Amino acid sequence: MRLFITTLSLLSVISFGYALAGYGGTMLGYAMRTDYVFFGLTGGFVFAGVALFLWYKHRREFFDYDDDNKKDS
Repeated sequence: MRLFITTLSLLSVISFGYALAGYGGTMLGYAMRTDYVFFGLTGGFVFAGVALFLWYKHRREFFDYDDDNKKDS
């Protein structure tokens, strides 16, 4: 599950990168690629939302609390 959530997080970053690429073309004198911006923002928010939802649902698997190995002070 950790690898899947990490993959979803990376896909959200890549999608937001596409949105920036679609908008960044205007700085180089090209027309803005609205399809890149739309699909980049949509994909970025969807992937990030699913990754956050799955992380929240399985958050107990990510933290290992071992009460047997506590040192008495």
